[in-house]
Amino acid sequence: MTTHQAHRRRPVVWALLAVTLAAVLGGLTAPAALADPAPSGGKLVLVLDSSGSMAEPAGDGHTKIAAARTALSSVVTKLPEAAEVGLRVYGATVFKRTQAGACTDTQLTVPIGTGNRPQLQTAIAKYKPYGETPIGYALQQAAKDLGPVGQRTIVLVSDGEATCAPEPCAVARSIAQQGIDLKIDVVGFRVGGKARTQLQCVAREGRGDYYDADSTVDLEAGLGRLSTRAFRPFRISGTPVHGAPQQEGAPVLAPGHYSDTYGVDNTSKHYLIKRTIKGSTLRAGVSFRRPAGGSFVIQSEVRLNTLAGEQCGWSYPRGFDGDQGLATGTAASWSKYEKKNDECADSDQLVLTVNPGKDYLQLKGVPYELRIDEEPPVDSIANLPAAAADPVWTPMSGSTPREIVPGSSFPDAPLLQPGTYKTTLMPGELQLYRVKADWGQRIQAQMTVPEMAGAQAEAIDGIRYLDTALISPTGEDVFAIFAKKVPGGSYTKAVLTKSGLAKGLTTKEIRYLNRNGANNQDTGTSTPGEYYLAVSLTRKANDKAFTIPLNLTVGVVGTAGAGKPEYVDGATPVSGESVTPSPTETPSASSSATPSEPGDSGDKNRAGEPVQGRSDSDDGTPVVLVAGLGGGGVVLLLIGGLIVARLRKKPAPAQWPQPNNWGGPQAPR
Repeated sequence: MTTHQAHRRRPVVWALLAVTLAAVLGGLTAPAALADPAPSGGKLVLVLDSSGSMAEPAGDGHTKIAAARTALSSVVTKLPEAAEVGLRVYGATVFKRTQAGACTDTQLTVPIGTGNRPQLQTAIAKYKPYGETPIGYALQQAAKDLGPVGQRTIVLVSDGEATCAPEPCAVARSIAQQGIDLKIDVVGFRVGGKARTQLQCVAREGRGDYYDADSTVDLEAGLGRLSTRAFRPFRISGTPVHGAPQQEGAPVLAPGHYSDTYGVDNTSKHYLIKRTIKGSTLRAGVSFRRPAGGSFVIQSEVRLNTLAGEQCGWSYPRGFDGDQGLATGTAASWSKYEKKNDECADSDQLVLTVNPGKDYLQLKGVPYELRIDEEPPVDSIANLPAAAADPVWTPMSGSTPREIVPGSSFPDAPLLQPGTYKTTLMPGELQLYRVKADWGQRIQAQMTVPEMAGAQAEAIDGIRYLDTALISPTGEDVFAIFAKKVPGGSYTKAVLTKSGLAKGLTTKEIRYLNRNGANNQDTGTSTPGEYYLAVSLTRKANDKAFTIPLNLTVGVVGTAGAGKPEYVDGATPVSGESVTPSPTETPSASSSATPSEPGDSGDKNRAGEPVQGRSDSDDGTPVVLVAGLGGGGVVLLLIGGLIVARLRKKPAPAQWPQPNNWGGPQAPR
């Protein structure tokens, strides 16, 4: 998720660049081990193949059934106790297809619920190969097990092609129509040919992931990660609202956190944004997950206008790369070119429009989050530190890594204290983490993957790309392009081979006047708050279910609170994470922040408006928190060299051999 912001009258050329995240960076002490975050309320049903072919060899000296028992037992042990899990088998009671009931031979051996781990272990121990393969019917029943609402996941494990109607791929397509919150992940256990094609289709039509498994280790890796993800899916949150098809009749929203869905056509949705403080900066952020099975790029538009139609700010949220494609975009009322009495800065209301764009059919019914932030005018910028220069990496010594459970969306991203952490990463998986930074601080992160051998080295299969993004509270990609002495270089995409890698990235120091910069690394670090780290490993078409070890060390460098601005009348910013306030009937006159007039004692300004006689403050505005993200998989490098050239008017650095896959918006030109 990375969002690119375009301010009016100022084309900002920036595309979301992905970053590499893994290793022991330096200078931090290890925190206590972090507990597994509580499940997000999802339900999971494991659907297991109990057909006769499960008695065949598994390729590692065991039978398939023995491998399945071992993997399942391990996975169930690791699932959170509060997670709602059930177990369904098929082909377990009727031996031949010619016998009655063979094609409806499926049983929910352990009903979905919590606190049922002993029952699951008992059922797994009794699990044995026997009959036919009624995959389609078993999926239909599994969907009924999960019920009609909430985050629901089916994880199917099969070692062969369906031997009964209905056709599994058609069933998966039908199940997916029950809602975007329901998906089907599939692990194909030593399959090939037509069986593999069929199972891949089930995952594709079911909006899920497919992985091959050739051994007990593969199966455990796939089941473990897919089961964990079932309780940490990309989630949309916020108070439900319904945008209007035109400006008239649009709902009036105060700063806060909302949710809505794209419509059935390319009609825009309109909202009226209520300004509660005169001269404040309003920003609105939209985020969503690109649906699976669509085109490589989905483009929509978020725009902020005056009631009279004057454009204030706009951007294109974009999502890239398969099922983990996430997109965010922001629009702001601030511009360094604002004039006194500018309607974008002074209007009591602005109009926010969200349009699905030319690919509206693929966004039909897709939910999105809408966050509206309001920042008061600052009292004075006279004594604030100048915009931050390019940072120099601060060496950090690694500490003993502690286990961490990554998030799959912004709400469940774990908050990391400075320290070193370890986890595993699966191809195509999106992992998200939070790091809090204050005024006067900057974030460093280093990722390390150790040298691999054996099955892991074989699974890497040549080279991969470890893609990450460092995202600001506003949803902007904020890695410092020209940072110095960064391990592995200052680029955001790293090549991974069996030899492993070490890669760092950092932000600029957070300063109010960074808002005057020319690109996201500046404007995105003009406000403190919770920043996000995103990491993904690229997938290949024939990937097996495997994980790689990943170490992450994070550090926060600098003095907290240094350079903190003072807002007029002691006001504080209102973010989309805050409780939605009741808007005043009219903006507070006492909060007015017009440019200095002759005789004024200070240089109050309208949320950072250029002060007369000053040449070092003429752009941007901070926002507290704009959009929840969401992937993951899944990271974009797009046009790094071209961007750098435009930003600095210098020759572009060499591009990577392949484009990054991180999903982020591209600024309008």
